[in-house]
Amino acid sequence: MDEINKLIEAIQIKVTVMADADSTQTAFTRACTEVDLWKKIEGAVRAKGSQARQARNTLLPIHRLPTEVTLQLFDMILLRVKRAHYYDVLKDISKVCHRWRHIIHHTPALWGKVYGSTPHQIVDQALERSAIHPLEVWFSSYGNMNKIDLESLSMKLSPHIDRCQSISLAYFGKWDKGLVQLLHRPAPKLERLLLKDERSLTSILDVELFGGQATMLKEVEILGIPCNWGGAAFRGLDALTLSRVTFPTIDYLLGILDQSQSLSRLELSHIPFLHIDTPTATRHINLLHLNEFSLGFDDMRNTDIIFGHINAPICSHLCIFLPDGSDLGDRAMHLATKWLARRPTPLPPLRSTTFALTHREIALSAISNDGKEAFFLAYSCLSEENMARILGGVNRVAKELLNATESSFKLHDQAFHLLVHSGFIEELHQLPPVTTIEIGDPSSVGEGLEYRGYPRRFDLPSFPSLQLFRTFHQPVERVFTPLKGIFATSITAVDDRMVHVEIHLEVGPEPDSLDSSVARVKEIVGVNCTVSFLPAPRFEKWEK
Repeated sequence: MDEINKLIEAIQIKVTVMADADSTQTAFTRACTEVDLWKKIEGAVRAKGSQARQARNTLLPIHRLPTEVTLQLFDMILLRVKRAHYYDVLKDISKVCHRWRHIIHHTPALWGKVYGSTPHQIVDQALERSAIHPLEVWFSSYGNMNKIDLESLSMKLSPHIDRCQSISLAYFGKWDKGLVQLLHRPAPKLERLLLKDERSLTSILDVELFGGQATMLKEVEILGIPCNWGGAAFRGLDALTLSRVTFPTIDYLLGILDQSQSLSRLELSHIPFLHIDTPTATRHINLLHLNEFSLGFDDMRNTDIIFGHINAPICSHLCIFLPDGSDLGDRAMHLATKWLARRPTPLPPLRSTTFALTHREIALSAISNDGKEAFFLAYSCLSEENMARILGGVNRVAKELLNATESSFKLHDQAFHLLVHSGFIEELHQLPPVTTIEIGDPSSVGEGLEYRGYPRRFDLPSFPSLQLFRTFHQPVERVFTPLKGIFATSITAVDDRMVHVEIHLEVGPEPDSLDSSVARVKEIVGVNCTVSFLPAPRFEKWEK
């Protein structure tokens, strides 16, 4: 430090000499000259300091990482970032150092995301810096996260439609002209298209999407927007979802499906037909690659007709909406029987079956001996009373068609209200012996919403075969409630079974409360049970 002080003193002497060089200057002028000289010195010192820092930074380990490894690190950071915060996080990463900023600014792949939550100037930067890289476009009128309106976004995107790989637009209200202007040009790289008008006011029936030139398009989802169904955009698809669009007849809809015989996923819901009584041709649509099939019609006749006209021998995922009726259990059993009868080969030997209950849906799945999911059947409805009837039918499917000897039971946060219905509890008693219970949703992203209506008590059966009890994102103090419902009396030391309790939390209990929580669980379940607290981060649910 002494050496530095000596250098500063030497510089000060030099500055004084330079300022006094003109003897005609006044004292004020001389002082101003000294200030100007010190400013120049300050700037030169800062520049030298910056050069020294850059020289040092190039030697830091973080800067010796290959660019490919650095980009992988960026991907890991950005993977779980919500759309609304993507470019904010990218900006924060770029502030780490000069090299990272350079990599980010000159890597087109990092700028290929254009969202409604992205400000105007960032959209412009993204379109410029992404160069020729494919674009992912996502806009939704839900919530208040948008920082650019749909009209402005479409105007900016229109010249770049040829490099869009994915387009997802969900909005409210009539927008025929804007949609046509955006989607009339060829889109040779487009693979996924989602269009939703939540008010069903938009119509583009007379428009050939992308001028008939979207040869890479494989996934299409349309809600509330009548389209030119005979256009090239609806041919040769792998996945198709249609909802709240009207067709003349069922036969007309079947003709659209016949254009994409390579479909692997098909979802049809809330589709009215203008001429429902028009006879349907006795033809079958062969969808030999279809694996996921979902039907959600308010009229069960439409479900039966379409289900009967589609031949999908390898389909292993079936989801059906069942309208109100007293025979829902029989319907559930009948549809499952009809579905399995179409399989060219019987189901493989099954290792386990699982009942999963959400707000308005009951799903039954089965895992084969090789660990693969061999069967998935889901029924949805509108009322708790119907849920009990459907559970009875699904229970019959498990026992009579799958020969299930044991099962797992999953109860979603949004299904807690079902436990107050006596008919539902009676059906739970009839399940194949339950060995595993899961309560909560591993992928829950709500901020406490899942706890609304949390029951004061869980009237669950005792499940004498239970071996594993697992919860996700439930406050520790509330985990005791379902445990008390299942273990009205704790397991004694003479019992020949072991129960393990897993409590998955985003943030674990404090160390000083951990022991008391474990002791409370053992008091309810039995001293021989084992208890684990495990981390369970939340993930954003992205739309398809």
